[in-house]
Amino acid sequence: MTEQELYALMDERGIGYEVFHHEAVATVAEADAIVPRLAIPTKNLFLRDDKKRQFVLVVAHEDSPVDLKRLHKVLGTRRLSFASPEQLWDVLGLVQGSVTPFGVLNDATREVLLVFDERLEHQRFDAHPMVNTATMFVEMDEVLPLFVEHGTRVVFADLSCAGVE
Repeated sequence: MTEQELYALMDERGIGYEVFHHEAVATVAEADAIVPRLAIPTKNLFLRDDKKRQFVLVVAHEDSPVDLKRLHKVLGTRRLSFASPEQLWDVLGLVQGSVTPFGVLNDATREVLLVFDERLEHQRFDAHPMVNTATMFVEMDEVLPLFVEHGTRVVFADLSCAGVE
């Protein structure tokens, strides 16, 4: 799915969104410098387990410290680390810097576990629309059905890993 196809899908489904176009950004810090605060800012981590069998896409509040050494215990997976740029392309059809929860719509095998920071539940958040030259502002309650209907496993989790030893 391309940026334009995503907009068409959102329009077809009657899902409201705003888009801010900007120069390419590769980090949260770069986005913070130019993207207006119209929603909760997020960061996205595309991860894989230590056997390279399970992929996890984490969408976190931008200030959430995500502890990869303990996150697997919260999610009930094997140990997690960053997936390679090749895996990102092969599984989600995205390039580094453009990671977005909407990438799971390109996951033909529905193998990716989509994990949202519990602080994003029922909130308006930002996400790239498949490219890092734009930021989309959407309501979680409106876009969540897209992921679920696609067959993606979605969970909300405490990404601080509080209480996990």
